[in-house]
Amino acid sequence: MKVMTESLFVTCLFEILGQAEEVCYDDLGCFTDEGCHAIGFPPESPEFVNTRFFLYTRRNWNTSQELVRGDVDGIRASNFDGKKKTKFSTHGWNSNSFGSGEISRKDTFLREEDVNYISVDWRRGARGINYWKQHQNTRVAGREVALMARFLNLEKGMYFKDVHLMGHSLGAHVAGFAGAFQQGFGRITGTDPAGPLYKADGPECRLDPTDALFVDVIHSDGNDRIGLGTSLPMGHQDFYPNGGRHQSACRYGADLGGCSHNLSPRYLTESVRANVCQFKAFPCPSLSAYLAGLCRTCGRGCSAMGYPAEHYKELRGLFFLETNDKSPFCITNSTNVP
Repeated sequence: MKVMTESLFVTCLFEILGQAEEVCYDDLGCFTDEGCHAIGFPPESPEFVNTRFFLYTRRNWNTSQELVRGDVDGIRASNFDGKKKTKFSTHGWNSNSFGSGEISRKDTFLREEDVNYISVDWRRGARGINYWKQHQNTRVAGREVALMARFLNLEKGMYFKDVHLMGHSLGAHVAGFAGAFQQGFGRITGTDPAGPLYKADGPECRLDPTDALFVDVIHSDGNDRIGLGTSLPMGHQDFYPNGGRHQSACRYGADLGGCSHNLSPRYLTESVRANVCQFKAFPCPSLSAYLAGLCRTCGRGCSAMGYPAEHYKELRGLFFLETNDKSPFCITNSTNVP
């Protein structure tokens, strides 16, 4: 299939009513309207979505260095170190990479580990009230992340297995599409992956366990009627704090403003400081079983929600836990880990 360059895109096939069935964007390849909810198709162009990558390291903690795919001199002059582990963090709907939550997580990681931390900013593709279009744009941003990772692998020797993708809400699906396009990433952590439109999608159109060697998901607003997230399992380990439908730190009614939805990335940030406390999580087949008090022992093995989950990645399934209603949210202290 011929692919056009620069800001142009070609619609390859047309339905009777003129709906494009396939579009191709430069080296991102082609997208079709089969599956992935044709509503909102096609995704907007890479030039419009404008996915950008901002690198932070311990050498440039507070001042980012922008990485541009194809800019070999810029990559080589940056502080990116291919021998170190790399974190990509991707924001959600109507957000950007410079919000207080994103900055706090970056600072926490750099305090705890000497890593390459890359904030992925796709604000133009994520912005607007036409959620159907932003839902489609995750596909473009995801492939941009994958192609940047390939570039870093080629120019700086970064191993895909050393890459940890993190994404909140729509950003979780950006990470999923990145992992589907480039196999072999070490880990994806989804914090309350967006539910609307995705709940009915198959695994090829959302975050799923095949997208990385280890996929862990935190569900915090999974009320499938009104929640911004979903309770649908999407990882090797799916965590349901406080049942995963509503968070105890939020007043009822506040979830319409995203309170429970936005707590999951805060849980992840807090969990990075594992020497302070961990979110001990119990294996359980369902929420109803947990609420009935049937899953309050480790049984086949407890895990730890958030960053330390990778230490228990041989475990599979659903995990439930309670949290405090204010920070620190984790109840388990560092001497009582799984």
